[in-house]
Amino acid sequence: MEIKNFDFFYNKEKNKKCLILGGAPSIKDIDFENFDGIIISMGDITPIKEKRNVDYWVSANLQFPLPHVHYKTINELKNTTFLFAHSALGVDYGSIKNKVADKLKISWFAYDQRHFGGRACNDQIDHRFNYKEKTACCNYIDSETIQEFLQEKYNTIGHYSTSSTVAIHALALAIILGCKTIYIGGVDIPIYAKDYVHYGSSPIVSVLKKIKNFGIKPSLKKIIDLALGLESKSVFYPDIPQILQDFDYLNNVCENNNINLYNLSKESSLNKISGFTYLNPDEIKG
Repeated sequence: MEIKNFDFFYNKEKNKKCLILGGAPSIKDIDFENFDGIIISMGDITPIKEKRNVDYWVSANLQFPLPHVHYKTINELKNTTFLFAHSALGVDYGSIKNKVADKLKISWFAYDQRHFGGRACNDQIDHRFNYKEKTACCNYIDSETIQEFLQEKYNTIGHYSTSSTVAIHALALAIILGCKTIYIGGVDIPIYAKDYVHYGSSPIVSVLKKIKNFGIKPSLKKIIDLALGLESKSVFYPDIPQILQDFDYLNNVCENNNINLYNLSKESSLNKISGFTYLNPDEIKG
């Protein structure tokens, strides 16, 4: 079932607890199987869905999961609502929308996270994002982005960026849903490549998964370097300042609206944000 607009989500889970789960190994410390609230996840959630139903799955990339390519995997989550950024697919969404509607059998929603003010990528009103030319995504533009919808509903000054991690959109969704207490786990945003490992995987398995999903064709030396963490900085490193600014913006939205927001990862870069509370995962049990 296609969901038509953001209004469907507004206060849909009002006053509930929400656990946002990323893919970092730190989620092993979270008893998410017995969490008595809703769960929002993102990216490759296969190890998570085998243990606990995921209520919402948020995506924003051009590798995985793609609704027109990985629909069989997506359809396995029978009771999950799937949200994907059509503006981040790398294609003209209008050309594949009918296929998506035909193939997806679970509830789904396509959102825009890029075309602020309803403008193309090369005509942006946001100085943080401005391409020199239009891209394929500009052939299909929504009148409102997820950032602008949240800005409108919570009457904030400005909005967060296009975001370099889907975890930011997942948090925005939790706020839009009206959740009263929000926990974020497994969102570490590591500085170093050696720390960029997925839950349930060894470093070499994580590297092989990246190669498969992202179409990387590295040399054997490159694979070894990635596996051993010899590349000093993670893929997040160049964007960490903006990522933290976006999380800080959403943290302020929570503070101003009496929403309790907690980070459950002791190693996460989110702990660098002043006022972003760290909570021991044991404290959410029961």
